[in-house]
Amino acid sequence: MIKASLLFFFLSLCVAAIFVTDHIRRQVPPPAPHELFAVVEKQLAAFRAADYSSAYRHAASGVQERFTVPQFEAMIRRDYGEMTNAQRIEFGFVKVSGSAAVVQVFFVSESGSARAFLYSLIAEGDSWKINGVQPMRSVPPGNRWAGLHI
Repeated sequence: MIKASLLFFFLSLCVAAIFVTDHIRRQVPPPAPHELFAVVEKQLAAFRAADYSSAYRHAASGVQERFTVPQFEAMIRRDYGEMTNAQRIEFGFVKVSGSAAVVQVFFVSESGSARAFLYSLIAEGDSWKINGVQPMRSVPPGNRWAGLHI
């Protein structure tokens, strides 16, 4: 009887926690897209200035656990060099789901071709951090992708 009562108590506690968590999430408004864009722009500005320590501070804690600053710099230079050479950037769609967000970012070269990336961001404390970047296919000069914001 005591075991059943304890089991019922903990089950009730878990159900109550689910409802409280859902209520709190509904109370916190999602970030405005410009807040997410600003995080991406700040990190890109740090990359262009070769300030990898500053760029690293915009990375999520999970990224910082996997890479030291020198490893982070080497990865960016090796895999994402075109980000620092883009003539301009443009933002596409934004999707926010609780404490996670995805932002589509286009890096436009001088020739007009664009390279798209999906930025994953995560809320950590009271700020958004970049949790990962995934490349998408290139866009030839003169072509536009739906959702591109100029």
